[in-house]
Formats: sequence, C-alpha cells, structure tokens
Amino acid sequence: PENITFPKHFLSADERFEIHNLQFKSDSITRRLSIDGPHPGNWFAVAFISWTDPNNERIEQQGLAPSCETLLMSEMAVARITPVILNARTSHRDTLSVNQTEPKSYKFFVPSDISMVTWRLQIKRPCNDCSDVSFAVQAHALPTHKDYLQNAIICPNQTGDISIDFYPQESAWHYVDVDFLNESDGGHSNRSTAETKDLELEYVIEMEFESSIVESSEEEHKESTEESGQQTAEKVLQRRGFEHYALLRQTYREFFMFDYDLLPDINGTVPLTLNLSAGTPALMKFDVNDVYDIGGTLSFAVAMRQDMKSILIDAHQANSNDHVGVVAEKLIDIQENFVEETTTTTSTTAAPTNAAQETNRSNQTVIVCMRIGEPGIPTWPDKCIYGRHIFPAAITINNTDSDTSTGLVHIPFPEPGKWYVTLGIFCHGAETAARITVIDSVKEFIKKYREILLDMKQPCSCAEFANYYRECLGNDSCLAKMNETETLKIKECIMDAKCTDVSDEMAKKFEVHHKFATEQSVAADASCNGSVVFTISSSPCVAGRCGRFGRCYHYMSGGFVFSTCLCLRNYRGWDCTEDSQVPSSTSILLASLMLTLSNLLFLPSIFFAVKRGYYTESIIYFFAMFFSTFYHACDSGEEEFSFCLVKIGVLQFCDFYCGLLAIWVTLIAMSNIRHQFVSLLHMLGAILLAFGTELNKQSLWVFLAPALTGICLISVSWGLRCRKTKKCFPSRGYLAVYLPIGSVLVMVGLVCYAFLQTKQNYHIVHSIWHMVMALSILCLLPSRKTFQPKC
Repeated sequence: PENITFPKHFLSADERFEIHNLQFKSDSITRRLSIDGPHPGNWFAVAFISWTDPNNERIEQQGLAPSCETLLMSEMAVARITPVILNARTSHRDTLSVNQTEPKSYKFFVPSDISMVTWRLQIKRPCNDCSDVSFAVQAHALPTHKDYLQNAIICPNQTGDISIDFYPQESAWHYVDVDFLNESDGGHSNRSTAETKDLELEYVIEMEFESSIVESSEEEHKESTEESGQQTAEKVLQRRGFEHYALLRQTYREFFMFDYDLLPDINGTVPLTLNLSAGTPALMKFDVNDVYDIGGTLSFAVAMRQDMKSILIDAHQANSNDHVGVVAEKLIDIQENFVEETTTTTSTTAAPTNAAQETNRSNQTVIVCMRIGEPGIPTWPDKCIYGRHIFPAAITINNTDSDTSTGLVHIPFPEPGKWYVTLGIFCHGAETAARITVIDSVKEFIKKYREILLDMKQPCSCAEFANYYRECLGNDSCLAKMNETETLKIKECIMDAKCTDVSDEMAKKFEVHHKFATEQSVAADASCNGSVVFTISSSPCVAGRCGRFGRCYHYMSGGFVFSTCLCLRNYRGWDCTEDSQVPSSTSILLASLMLTLSNLLFLPSIFFAVKRGYYTESIIYFFAMFFSTFYHACDSGEEEFSFCLVKIGVLQFCDFYCGLLAIWVTLIAMSNIRHQFVSLLHMLGAILLAFGTELNKQSLWVFLAPALTGICLISVSWGLRCRKTKKCFPSRGYLAVYLPIGSVLVMVGLVCYAFLQTKQNYHIVHSIWHMVMALSILCLLPSRKTFQPKC
C-alpha cells in the first residue's frame, strides 16, 4: 500500500506471480474482477484504503470529522469447463467449429519421470477458408494469452503431422486449448461472415511422453560402476541437461522453521560442497508445504569455495550487523568445517600443477536461478530462462573478491509447491576478460541517453536532481567519481515507466548495449568447474528478525498463521529498514522538549490559584502539568530520548483525566456557587470524568459534557445573582478584560487542538495548546474581589 520497494536480496514479485488488483470508491457500485485460468490452491485477497502520507494527515478530534471506514461485501462465482481427458499414445479424433464460443479443451497428467512431451496434430480435412488455429498448453490451469508453457499457430490447410514439443511440469495436470484465432488475435481468413456458418476443421491428436530415467540392466550397472566417468551418471537423474541432486528436509518446532541439505552419502555424511561443471547446471528440487511453510521467508544463500577463510571472516562480520549474517549462520558452520578439512588435506598433498593453478586463477561466475514450478536455465551474463520467459538471475556471484563471492536471496511468503534451484558455472580467464566492467557499461549507457533526464518529474526518484545528474554525465571527471549506487539509480530511472514514456524502449536498448559491452569468451566444457556451499532455509520474518528497529510477530487471520515485522521509530518496509520518514535525533529531541517544557506555564497558574485561595484547583493544575509532562516524555522520544515513569497507558489516562478535571474545577470556580455545593460538584465531576475517560478518552462528548455543564452553571449562577442584587455581576473589570482574553485563548487552543494538528506539526501545535490553556487559567480563574457586586 505504501509503495515501498523490497529491501536488497529480495526476489522481485514480478518474477513470481501476477498480482490482480482493483481500485474503486465506496459509492455502492458493484465492481468485478475476472481471472482467466486460475491456478489451483489458496488465493488471498487484501483490501485496504489507499495510502496517504501520514505526516500530512490531520489529527482531528473524534466526532468532528467523518470516520474513514467502509463496509465491503464480496462474493465469488466460478465458471467451470469439462475438458477431454487424454492418455499418452492414444489417438483422439475431434472437430473444431467456427460457431463454437469456447475453445476445445483437453487435459492430461504428466508423471514425475517425464522430461518432454510431444503433441502431434494431424488435420484430416483441410479448411482453406478457416482462420488459423491456435494451440496453447499450461500446467495446473487453463492457458491464457499471457500465461502458457508453449503455444503455436497452425495453418488450417496444412497436411501431415504437426509436432509440438514442450517441457512439462512433473506430477501435474496439463491443459490444452485449441481454437480458431480471432481477427483481434492476428487471425486471417479468406471467408466472409455469411460463409462461415458451417465451417469445420476435423483433426486427430496424440501425445508421446519422453522418460527422463535411463534404464539399465544389472550387468550394465556393474560395468558402469568400474568406470569413474560414468559412476556419477548412474546416481544422478539427467533432466533436460541438468545434474539433479536430491535434498533432505529438516523441520523444527517453531513455525516456518525448516531447511534442506544434500542427501547423505552411503556412510551417512552430508556433503559439504556442491560441485559444478560448465555446460551442465546443477538442479535441486524441494517442497514448500501449504499452511505451515508459507507464512515466513524462504532464503537461499550460496558462497564460492575459493578463499573460504576470508569469506568466513566477512560472514562473521555481517553476522553482527544485519539479518544477512543471520541467514548465513548455517553457511558459516559449513565453511568452518570445510576450512578445517582443507587445512588438513593440503598439508599432505603435493603442490598443484601449473594447469590447476591456471584454472584456479581463472575468473568463475556462478548464476543461480530460483523459481516455483519449473527449473531455470542459467544464461550468461546474468539471466535465467524459464520456458518462454527471461528474468534476471536470482543470484550472481564470482570468485574475484570476497564481496562478490557470496550471494543471498529472500522470498517472503513463498507459494506452496515444488521449488527449483539451478546453478550454472561460467569461466572466463584473464586473457578473455571483459572489454569493460559492468558499472562502466552502465555509465556509458546513461551518458549516451542523459537528455531523457530533462523530462523527468515527480514521483520519479531522479526528478529532484535531474539537472545535476545530466550535467555530471556530460563531465568526464564527474562521471568517473559517480558511485555505483547513483549510477544504478539513474539507469533504473531511465527504464522506469514512472519517469519516462520511453522506458520500454530504453530497457531493450540497455539489454543490447550491456550484452555487447560485457561480451566475453566463456568456457562451457568440463575444464571449467568449481565448488560452492549453500543453504536453503525458512524462518519467520526475515531470518527471524526485523532489522534494528523492528520486532517479529506471529499473527493469525482466516485460519492462516503468518509472520510480519512491527516497525518502530517511523521505520518502514518489509524488514523495518526503510528510513525515508525517520526524523533526525535533533528533531526528536526538540519535539520532546517542546511538548514537555511547554507544560511549565502551568506554574504561574498554580501560584495564582494558591494565592487566591483555590487550593483544590491548584493541586489539580499541578497534577495536570505533572502527568502531561511525563506522558509526552514517554510518548515523544521515539525510544531514543523517551523516559517512562510508569506504563504509557497509565500516563495517558492520567493526562486526559487531569486535563478534563482542570477544565471542570475552573468552571466551578468561575460559577461562584455556594461552598456546600462546590465539594459535591467536584466529587461528582471526578467520578463521571473518570468513567468517561476510561470509556473513550478521545470522544467528543467527554470534552463537551463538562464544558457545557460548567457554562450552564456559570450562566445560571451569574444570572440569579444579577437578578437578586439588581447589580452587575461579576465585576466589570473581569467581564471587560479578563473574561474576553481568557475566552479568546481558550478558543485559540480549541481550534489548534481540534483542527490544526497533523503528525508533522504535532509537537508545535500541541505545545501551543498547552501554553494557551495554562495562560487562560490566569485570566479565567477569578480573584475573590471579582465576585463583589458593583453598579
């Protein structure tokens, strides 16, 4: 709702699923949201009022402004189809008519040992006047024009077998739609509308499954075990060119706590490292279960094996700084064990050959892909291919230094199902190093298109400094000094739709530019290999914590338990690290001092109350000052300068209660009623105000009831005294000077309190409220001479 970006190391939501949204006003008009081809499983809907900056929101007295609340009523309707169930190697004959309103739908189940599906279609009776035929397949759901595994366009007059190959998702139902293309979809035909009534296309379809398991006899197995080169091939499933590694799950007692390790060896030892070879990405598959696993954050951390000791030191340093180190705790343990083993081994091993040294010196990059449902293909330099989609890699690490040799990715609230992690290694030696570094490539691109910065306006993050950035990009010395953060920020602005209308065009141009600028000769054979250590784990919030200024809580809603961060001191974001609205320490201290010290103006009121003989009133004024001071000292310091004498709830009650009681006793003193009624009214007001404050301390009637009652008492008392004595009451000096000044001060204070306060100016306006109310007591609390009747 607040449009806050995810912190660093978080997997982009665009790479996970499509978010369907609907915006509307509370005008009692029904809105509808249609979702074609929904995937099975739990769907979650969240409704919220559009976000506005809380610093600009007014703090209004309850009852004086309409409450921003609305009642939502929702219902869901499902339109079902009945697809034809198909089996492998079984022909099915069908007819497609131009008059039908829905496509022909089929479904078939793909077992876990299938690596590829071949769909064959043969047109039995060609149709020259028909539109082109569309074919689309999707796993778990009906395909749509945006969501499909594979699609194809088939000419209706084509003869012979038409074969369509695609990679399926294992152990899943797959759905196929076959339909004529509309003109809006790019379809074309030579027929008129009147001639299309009875056009039909007759066809036969058949499927073939290609198994991924290579069967072998016992004799072949015995022979293969003697050959070291084929020993691994017998243990590992070969899937689409991946080397598949099995994982073992370990679940803990706390909610959302689990991790995965490599399957133990025959001797029961868990492998410490994962060996990678170029050209054959490593594939790991693991399950995220429903309900119990989806309320936390899934994390994947990986580190290169080279220079393990320096990585270990850096990881320990990170462990003391932020949540990245917490996720790396298990990684650290693995690295410690590995360092011990390598230290022992190298002491008894001969020096490596020159060829091995050359391999170790070569630059190695590991690209990690992570996605639910289908494995990705790591692609140089930093991309992953998922079927027809290309996304940035989840993690990219290399062995050039310790800062880039470790990687981490967080996935909040992971979807239940089968997750795939693929790791691909690429080698590029010093002789084939890049012609230009990545950051230099970005600088070259933004310099070329710096004129786009002139048209950038809010809410673009570069709008404020657009002119400065443009001038800096035109100056070579300034451009050379520009740090990586600012460089990447400008690049993102140039490709952001909020900043420019040519964002899509710039994104394509940058991809071409960057690929050309960083093009390298990459080794993709068995000579390029390396090892990594990794950890797959899940925990509440972000690695079990919420930064320095947040707390991790578990909540239950609709039968689902989930973890979330509760941020403090105006920090925001998923892990309470977004600090754009965090005030400085100086402003926090200034606000706290203003709210507390402004209450000292009650001291003159207390002094004059004692001097004029109002002892009960002076005690109440003192405690109103006391509790207001300590309440704001506890509430306004943002835990940096706050001091809480007791619980803040107690201080808040006493602050409201003593403030209302001070208003009440002042009005009683102004009414000048008989002394035998004063104590009665004091006690009656004390009891009723305590009840009202506890019931709803911010209710408008809690303020109006004592004020209106007191004004009525004053009016009746003064009116009866004037009628009885036939003289002006009270004194003219009080009526002409002190009462008007005091009334004006009260009105100013009430206007400030009820209408002018916002979160941003609260410390100023509320301090004015304290001061004018204290000064109004000096004017309104009458002296004894005031009630002496005069003509």
